[in-house]
Amino acid sequence: MPPSLFPDPAGSAPTTLDDSLWPLLVVRFGAATEGALDAYLAAREAYLARAQPHVVIIDTRALHLPPTRLRQRYTDWLNAHAHAVREWTLGTAYIIASPAVRMMMSAIRHFAPLTTPFVVTPTLPPSAAWAAERLQEAGLSQVATRVRAQYAIAAS
Repeated sequence: MPPSLFPDPAGSAPTTLDDSLWPLLVVRFGAATEGALDAYLAAREAYLARAQPHVVIIDTRALHLPPTRLRQRYTDWLNAHAHAVREWTLGTAYIIASPAVRMMMSAIRHFAPLTTPFVVTPTLPPSAAWAAERLQEAGLSQVATRVRAQYAIAAS
C-alpha cells in the first residue's frame, strides 16, 4: 500500500505513513498542523486496532516545533492508548536531528512515559537496523530480511 499523505495546505512537507513493509510502519512528520495531527492519530489508532505486533519508525527531521496545544493532544492520545501501544508495538525508533524536537519529545515522554523499547537516532539507517532487530527478535525473520534489504542493512 502506498504511503498515506496528510498534506499541509500551506505547502509545507506533508506527514506520511508508509506501511509497505508491514509490520514496519514508517511515519514521516511534516507540518505540525491540527489537521495533520488528527489524521495521523486516527491512522495510528487504526494500525493499533489491527491487533498485530509491529515496529514504528518516527522520522521528525522535517518537523518544526508544534504549538503547545498539539503537543498536549499528542500526549493525551499516548496516555489514552497506552495499553494498545504497549500490547502491539514491539518498539519505536525516533529519528530526531533537531535539539528543539529532541527536548519536545523528551517532555512529551515525561508526561506519557514509554512502555515499549525505543531508540533515538539522527538518521534513518540506524533506526531501520534497530527496527529490523526488533522484528527479528519477535520471530518475524522474513519481515526483518525485507527491511534490511529495503534499507541496505547488513544482517547482524
